[in-house]
Amino acid sequence: MDHGSANAYERRRRLAECGGANFCALMLALALLFLVWGLARTDESAVAVENRGGDCGVHGAFIVHTRGAIAWEVLTDYDGLSGFVTSMHSSRVEQGDFGRKFVRQEAVAKVFFIRRRMRVLLEIQEVPKRRIGFQDVLGKDFRSYVGAWKLSDVTGGTKVEYELVAVPRSAAGRTLCRKLLRDTAQELLEQVRAEMLRRGAKA
Repeated sequence: MDHGSANAYERRRRLAECGGANFCALMLALALLFLVWGLARTDESAVAVENRGGDCGVHGAFIVHTRGAIAWEVLTDYDGLSGFVTSMHSSRVEQGDFGRKFVRQEAVAKVFFIRRRMRVLLEIQEVPKRRIGFQDVLGKDFRSYVGAWKLSDVTGGTKVEYELVAVPRSAAGRTLCRKLLRDTAQELLEQVRAEMLRRGAKA
């Protein structure tokens, strides 16, 4: 092999090595990007809606990197809900007989160009730091409205779950029920999660 050929071979070898190194670096960067994206996704609210005949059921969950005590504080801030949940026009605690707790709420949900007002009087049942069950006893806009918030500890934070099964009284409400509940739940979960993070950072 003459000197010129040797130099050409050496240049091709170095280019191949360089190209291979760049390719490996690119693949590593992409792998790290997808890993970070995947971790970020675990913090987002994921809402799934299921239809149960004439009923509408919604289930949502997210993981938030804050202590369970902070998450519980946000979920039980019944009087302050309208301060961080935009669809909530009013929310206030009312005490009943024999230690029963009620929360009277009025909210507005939007689907397409339609706005629907929802009024409920929720009887609350709490299992401290773990579960908040609720059921509408007003029966004005819903024939049935039953759900719960659930908290569980996970590595590095808290898992929050939300479930609701509702039967609107109006035929129009039942027609729009799936989308209305899904969109309302998505917004609710995102804003509750944001408030948990805000209070966690402040604490």
